[in-house]
Amino acid sequence: NHLNNKMYDINTRIGGDGITFCSWNVKGINEPIKRGKVLAQLNRLKSDIIFLQETRLKKDVQYRLTAKWISKVYHSSFTHKSRGVAIIIRKGILFKQSSIIEDIEGRYIIITGELHSKK
Repeated sequence: NHLNNKMYDINTRIGGDGITFCSWNVKGINEPIKRGKVLAQLNRLKSDIIFLQETRLKKDVQYRLTAKWISKVYHSSFTHKSRGVAIIIRKGILFKQSSIIEDIEGRYIIITGELHSKK
């Protein structure tokens, strides 16, 4: 099974609206079938902000992290099919980005901004 990776679903409340967070080491999502299954599972979880590790996507193919339910994707990648992290924000989440700090070796990405309640 492609989805036997450890998944952590952490719920927290921000402003009383119950914004949910999820973190998952996907161990590579270059393969279209696995990427589709991962995105479908994330959609079923209804998490609002998602942190993915080990995406292993190269910069020129990070556009593949798209779906109708996704508003914004922030991704940091490396030149090889290794490392890579992403932050996905679900549609309906009001987030105003201020700055991005991206590791050129694809180990982290830091996004600062204002997070508001759901629409």
